[in-house]
Amino acid sequence: MKAFGPFQLDTMSHCLWCGNERMPLTPKAFDVLRYLVEHADRLVTQDELLEALWRDTYVNPEGIRKYILEIRKVLGDQLDRPLFVETLPKRGYRFVAKVVDERLQPAPEAAAGPAGTMVGRDGALAQLNDCLKNALRGQRQTEKARTA
Repeated sequence: MKAFGPFQLDTMSHCLWCGNERMPLTPKAFDVLRYLVEHADRLVTQDELLEALWRDTYVNPEGIRKYILEIRKVLGDQLDRPLFVETLPKRGYRFVAKVVDERLQPAPEAAAGPAGTMVGRDGALAQLNDCLKNALRGQRQTEKARTA
């Protein structure tokens, strides 16, 4: 899940959230937002969006502008003072908000107590933590690899 400002972009279930509220976004507008978020802080041209999202389909470049307007409306963004999507005239778009990948954030420390002070489990917990990190990166794991 990617977070920016008060929003969370759930790329697994194709939802945009603001707190506990699901924000209304059409599937194509979601795809444009996801691509911009995944390529934040750099210029994304209209041609790049068309190639990445609609490789085998003709989409009028005006359609991209329509999706950008929908994204801005849902995010409460303004063209003249963008907090999220900046338009670079005749060049493309740039996602300017700070994006945090919440899957890669360290988990909060366990509460103090018996579960936080397990004795003799450091090796097993380290191995479990490594498996979790690999899973969060999308790496498949096999039984043989885990026991090696």
